[in-house]
Amino acid sequence: MLILNKSSIKTVLFLVLFSAGCINLQALNLNQTNKLTDKELKLNNPNSPHSFIFQEQQIHTPDDTIKDKTAPPTETKQADEFTVPAQMANETFVFQINSEISYLKFSHFVLNTSKQIFVQAWSREKELAQISMETDSLRKIYGHSPSEEKEKIASVILKNEEKSVALNQEIPVLYQKARDEEDRYWKSASSEDLLQFRKKIDLYRDSLASINLKKQEQATAQMEAAIDTLVVFEEQMKSQEQKQEASSEIIYKIQIAAYKGKIPEPANKLIKKLSVIRKVENYIDEKGVKVFTTGHLRIYNEAVTLQNQVKLEGAKNAIIAAYQNGKRITVNEARKLNNEL
Repeated sequence: MLILNKSSIKTVLFLVLFSAGCINLQALNLNQTNKLTDKELKLNNPNSPHSFIFQEQQIHTPDDTIKDKTAPPTETKQADEFTVPAQMANETFVFQINSEISYLKFSHFVLNTSKQIFVQAWSREKELAQISMETDSLRKIYGHSPSEEKEKIASVILKNEEKSVALNQEIPVLYQKARDEEDRYWKSASSEDLLQFRKKIDLYRDSLASINLKKQEQATAQMEAAIDTLVVFEEQMKSQEQKQEASSEIIYKIQIAAYKGKIPEPANKLIKKLSVIRKVENYIDEKGVKVFTTGHLRIYNEAVTLQNQVKLEGAKNAIIAAYQNGKRITVNEARKLNNEL
């Protein structure tokens, strides 16, 4: 009977322990279930800070055709690209970014912001040039304007000068800002990117040089053609002048120099200087003197006016010379023949 009781007690104890283990296991499962449920609730709650994980990610399967929503959308560069105004698009310039890089046109800019800032500075510079031209024109007409208009003109000039001062201060700041932004970009760029960009600039510079060379060649050809035309025209004019002189007309010229033998260097420089702004002719008279003249006038008073102008231009000893049928006569004789006395 005692033995039986001991066996019964062991059995009861075993059953008690087993029951306690099952209860703990159920409690553990229930706890895990509650935790999962809590997590799911948080994830499905749009106000939860963790909700974006399930909202923005998709589970991919072999048949899944839905793309990952977390992948960044493809950027459309053209949508954000700053467009240079049409009147500026083909402009060329030299804008130095640093010791290694210079831009030659607007498309060389890498950043939209700096390109936009540069265009602003460029536009301001054009505006400043326009204001300067307008102000210069106003200054010229100010002295010849009536008193009631002078005050208005002076007011406009003052406003233009104020604008010019403001623009002169603003333009360098804008250029420097654009330069700094581009410089920061290139400082962080790879050496390969720098090398490729330099090659691009060199190619463009070579193409510009080729275009300029062709333009120079065309301009030279046009100039040579113009010179040929001018020579023919001058010959025709000289022929007409000779015909006019042959018709006993009196011609006044301004003699700027006359030398026999070697021409002194100061006189030679003066003759060259006047030749730039006036037509200077020369001939050797019957005494072997080389005479330099300018002008071809038929009225004595006009000759006096030209003489004064030539003196102001440096020919202090300029005199009036008179000619009849190509032969030199005295000024008094010419004035008598022209009925100018």
